[in-house]
Amino acid sequence: MRLLLLLSLLAVPGYAWFDTVPDWLDKESQQLVRDLNGGIGQSQNPNFINAEYEDGVMIMHYRQLDSHRLGAFGAVVENHSQETVNSFCSSSYYRKRLELGMVYRHQYQSSSGETVQETRIDRYSCLQAQRF
Repeated sequence: MRLLLLLSLLAVPGYAWFDTVPDWLDKESQQLVRDLNGGIGQSQNPNFINAEYEDGVMIMHYRQLDSHRLGAFGAVVENHSQETVNSFCSSSYYRKRLELGMVYRHQYQSSSGETVQETRIDRYSCLQAQRF
């Protein structure tokens, strides 16, 4: 009987307990999106567009910057994907959330709204970062 229950959980991974973030983290993430989209925190960045959250995936949308026009500031936003990953993985706050299954995606959009760059951070990104 236990084997049957285990097999049924594995057959529908979207509903398996190990594929979802805990309720408290889900609620915290939903509140964070409301705060960000309401003008609090990271939304103070002039290039922040909006945030989305669904099923353990937090997406932050930013305007793509022209690194030539904005000099060093543009370069920080455009060219440091690995530094962003390292920053998340070295933060105890984010590390805990990554280990619980959260995924963070930073998307940079052109003036036409097309995603031109994405940095994806998950628990496997941190494992990869440790290898190098």
